[in-house]
Amino acid sequence: MPIHSVRVLAPAVAAVAAASVLSVGPANAAGPAAGRFAGSGVVGHVYETTNSPTGNAVQVFDRLRDGRLRAGATVPTGGRGLGASLASQYGLVRDGDLLFAVNAGDDTVSTLAITERGLVRRSVASSGGDRPVSVTVRHGVVYVLNQGSETISGLRVGHDGRLRPLPHSSRSLSKSGATPTDAAQVSFTPDGQSLVVTHKGDQTIDTFAVRNGYAGSATAHHSSGATPYGFAFDRRGDAIVSEAGPSAVSSYSVHVNRLRTISASVADKQAAACWLVVTADGHYAYTVNAASSSISSYRISAGGRLHLLASVAAPTSGGGTDAALSPDNKSLYVRLANGAVASFDVHDDGSLTPQQDITGAATTGTAGLASN
Repeated sequence: MPIHSVRVLAPAVAAVAAASVLSVGPANAAGPAAGRFAGSGVVGHVYETTNSPTGNAVQVFDRLRDGRLRAGATVPTGGRGLGASLASQYGLVRDGDLLFAVNAGDDTVSTLAITERGLVRRSVASSGGDRPVSVTVRHGVVYVLNQGSETISGLRVGHDGRLRPLPHSSRSLSKSGATPTDAAQVSFTPDGQSLVVTHKGDQTIDTFAVRNGYAGSATAHHSSGATPYGFAFDRRGDAIVSEAGPSAVSSYSVHVNRLRTISASVADKQAAACWLVVTADGHYAYTVNAASSSISSYRISAGGRLHLLASVAAPTSGGGTDAALSPDNKSLYVRLANGAVASFDVHDDGSLTPQQDITGAATTGTAGLASN
């Protein structure tokens, strides 16, 4: 799912928002290993990057039929983590039977394939810039957001998971004077015609028109609220964007380089709305509030308008640092500040029921969460 703020994250926000083969299952229910776990109770997995500066890795959790998790092994990504918060969303993403992980400590990105034999590292390649924090992929084209160099840069990925640079694909983010962009996320729009990037630092959202895999120059748009952070798309392709500054969510229609506000800064009455996910049917959005240790829920109307459903749909223990929905949208997983992962049942009316918190390998800061 493929604009940023002139305000620097408030101290409370910054403080919170501031590992080879193993036995894992298919990347999706229709994958080659789909039948392997029939009757075992394991229906998928949740993946969490450790972000360790001595060697980034993916912690794998078995996802059970009732939504609970069971800790598995870790698989090295082949790169180094930052050892501190990435302050981003989409540091780890899944596309089919491939995982893509940023390694902010050595400016690389890794692919890991989900096979019947387990999770296997396929490739490690340069991110094309400094401090990669977010990655997006569509139809074999990958773009990485390099927060330090304030750029996006492209790669191509083969069916075998091998990465190779996309020549002359690096593009600068828009700039507002000397204010750092402090960018948080990059994503393709669902139709693949644009890339969207949120800047936490200068209240801006960038769009890049995409043609034949290549992004054009950045077009800057003023965010409705300060500190635009994580985002996802509804079924219409509207961008649903969290805003950590006012702890709110806005929605926008996106057409190539045009961005039009639908709902402006609908407050969740919590503190530091950072990570955001949208259900596959496009009916509900959930934002993880870092400074108030809570999850808020929104209903999305047919026209992309937002309505606060519950200011506190569920509490989290120790704050949140990322989020992911299961493919069937029946479970919501939230990465916690201590590296544990919390699971919640998602009901048809958008309400949440807490299930469990589970720990795996030691993790450092916000670094990515994905599921299959």
